[in-house]
Amino acid sequence: MEMHKEEREGQQRKAELLSQYKMGTIVEMRLSHRVVMAPLTRCRALGGIPNQALVHYYSQRATNGGLIISEATFISPTAIG
Repeated sequence: MEMHKEEREGQQRKAELLSQYKMGTIVEMRLSHRVVMAPLTRCRALGGIPNQALVHYYSQRATNGGLIISEATFISPTAIG
């Protein structure tokens, strides 16, 4: 059975997404795939201090060789906005 052009292209894009990626020039990082979790403002750092809930949240989403850009914390109470 012959694949249609769209099916071949879709499989190729999936293979590229799941392929290894080398990033960085000064410090080289090797990711096992190209799926990156973007930063999310979940406000789990209560009082601006990361805690066990934050560790648990991100550890549930971590993969070997993956990249997670974690949320920011507030630099001061007036920065909450």
